[in-house]
Amino acid sequence: MKGGQLKILNEDQIHQIHQQALKILAEIGMRVREPQALEILKKAGARADGNIVKLPAKLVKEAVDQAPAKFTLYGRDTDVQAVMGELNVYYEPMIGRLNILDLQTGQRRRTSIDDVANLVKLADALDNYLVLHSGAIMPRIEGVPDGLAHIRGYIASVKNSSKIIKGSCRGKKVARDCLRMASIVAGGEEKASQKPNLFTSVNVISPLEFSVEQTEGLIEYAKRGMPVDIASEPQVGATSPVTFAGTLAQQTAEILCGIVISQLVNPGTPVLMGTVGAAMDMRNGMIALGGVEAAILNVAHAQMAQFYDIPSRGTGCNTESKCLDIQAGFEKAITLLAPALAGANMIFYPGTMEHALTISLESLLIDNEICGMAYHMLRGVDTSETHMAYDLIAEVGQGNHYLNKKHTMENLTTEHYIPKIADRQSWDVWVEQGEKQLWEVARDEVEKILDRHQPLPLSPECEKELAEYEKYVEKRELG
Repeated sequence: MKGGQLKILNEDQIHQIHQQALKILAEIGMRVREPQALEILKKAGARADGNIVKLPAKLVKEAVDQAPAKFTLYGRDTDVQAVMGELNVYYEPMIGRLNILDLQTGQRRRTSIDDVANLVKLADALDNYLVLHSGAIMPRIEGVPDGLAHIRGYIASVKNSSKIIKGSCRGKKVARDCLRMASIVAGGEEKASQKPNLFTSVNVISPLEFSVEQTEGLIEYAKRGMPVDIASEPQVGATSPVTFAGTLAQQTAEILCGIVISQLVNPGTPVLMGTVGAAMDMRNGMIALGGVEAAILNVAHAQMAQFYDIPSRGTGCNTESKCLDIQAGFEKAITLLAPALAGANMIFYPGTMEHALTISLESLLIDNEICGMAYHMLRGVDTSETHMAYDLIAEVGQGNHYLNKKHTMENLTTEHYIPKIADRQSWDVWVEQGEKQLWEVARDEVEKILDRHQPLPLSPECEKELAEYEKYVEKRELG
């Protein structure tokens, strides 16, 4: 499904932000702490004062020109494909968060490896999710040694879904582990590179800094030509200017610097321009991912990425609410629909609550329905002769109905979005069926899906090789 219908910036404003980003890179610069990246930038013509690197506009332009305008991500079932670019829109539900709402008790607790498996299994069954976050991203999983979280998180994820799985880049070792496991799943390193079945996110430290760990991971993925989402995460008013324009200029500069590094390491490395930009609520110091400011920034960011002809990643379906209430509903819907209409290629965070600190199986299911509605809106209106239905209108005439017409039955399911869990019954029927709130309906449906859904299994050979690699890393990390 394609977006691009919604725009906030005009062409002059896009050029202003672009020029300001170039000026920031050339005159203020970025702090790059990782020695290898620092040397790569200096050799390419960047000026360095210690670890502060200033990038000439020519170097930035060359990198932007080398970055692909589109690329394809693959699941371990290679028929599962997501083409990044060309205004295509995909939703990336969150899987790993430190906390989860327990399906049985509704209480917030730490996320376990069994939770990771259930979250991925549920996402595998839901039709509007194709690109999945994974347990590999989680720095901590309850009951799992920290040095093994990315290993066990990845294996639990890839066992429970044949869709596209995300890897981690938290340092050279972790990045190499994820790349190795992806190669095992693909049937070899060459196959994984030809049909990338892994991608990662590299997060900039706003303002204007790359950490050693994230830069190491960026370099490892770029060496292999594996897709990298280079994401800026400014808190507007705290780690970026309080103004939208200033924040957009700063985050664009931060992302462009990451793109330069990726293309110097390996020209043609697939990248996404990512944002997690949102306002800081000055009343309490918390990031407002569900705020309308995040929606505005996402739309403008998608336009900037389209200006550079590079795929984009944004955020949506966010909420600061601690439960699945009306606040969660309106924050999720607004933050999801805006970037979708803007044509952000990948939209991250369905399934989350509480500033994206907590995940919920019920939220993952409900958000799938919101995503379905957004997709339906992206379809637009078909004005072909058949859909204009002149002959049918003439046939029915005045005072009759269309319920028994073949045209109605043939077009109903494509023209109307029919929700699976939203309640459209009368009050009396709702009472008769137990007066269930939406989260209760979602909980019941989650239990049914987890009981019935069978993900495509890994081959015995692949499962064995992953288990052997897990033992190798366990010995390496734990002795």
